[in-house]
Amino acid sequence: MPGSIIIGIHGLKNKPEKDLLAGWWLASIQEGLRRNVACEVPLTFELVYWADIQYPAPTPEAELDNPYLKADGEGPLRRYEAGLLSKARVIAEKWGGRSIDKGKDLLGLNKNIDELIGIVFDDLRDYYRDSERRTRIRKLLADILQRHLDKRVCLIAHSMGSIVAYDVLRTRESHPPAIEQFITIGSPLGLPIVAQHVREKFEQTTMPQGVQHWTNLADPGDKVALDCTLADEYRSSSDGIRIQDDLIHNGYVDRNGKNDRHNSYGYLRAPELSDIVKTFLSVGKDI
Repeated sequence: MPGSIIIGIHGLKNKPEKDLLAGWWLASIQEGLRRNVACEVPLTFELVYWADIQYPAPTPEAELDNPYLKADGEGPLRRYEAGLLSKARVIAEKWGGRSIDKGKDLLGLNKNIDELIGIVFDDLRDYYRDSERRTRIRKLLADILQRHLDKRVCLIAHSMGSIVAYDVLRTRESHPPAIEQFITIGSPLGLPIVAQHVREKFEQTTMPQGVQHWTNLADPGDKVALDCTLADEYRSSSDGIRIQDDLIHNGYVDRNGKNDRHNSYGYLRAPELSDIVKTFLSVGKDI
């Protein structure tokens, strides 16, 4: 039985220094495993860190509003309750009651989308406009995947990291790495401008070859995850493998007491993600 590894790739905005961020990702995953599924086993984790390509210096820990903070209480964290909100109510709460036209309001990455979603998309603009920077970011993930070809891989991609991961996996389809579990969290792959770039580059939006399971996790209140479901946009692979879309409750609360529905740590310790990771870790083991 080959060894296993969890590989993470972070998303938008500047980050703290690499070792600290990697430690926080690992702590979040382990917190979820311990609290949600009573699983405490050693795991191998590596973080794809690309913030230093985009920013001259990491953000000091003291200046962060959203560092890793353990969730309050003990026992399992809250699961998303299916049927708690109707689809119409989810949309209304997400956009403040506004009816949006994706094609008109969200086709371009401009000031309007920044105001609508509440997040500045400079990183994504630069990624699409600067081919040299885009190549450097993709190479970081491609190199790590190449080093771990002999392992079972669970790839977790947050926010813009899911775009980078998707592009890398599609680019390598002639010799695809075997990704046993691909988990996208808070992903903007449903943004029309992103789907448009995918079609321009790869002709169609589809499941990458080599991916055995792709689960997309989204909090309905996460505005970066514009479209909580990706299976209707990204077609099944030639092997008939489809994306599984699941809603989650991201309960992360920052230092100011504000709920951040896009926060990576809240996603990483969510029960739905813990279920996937436990299954991945338990293959061939008795845990």
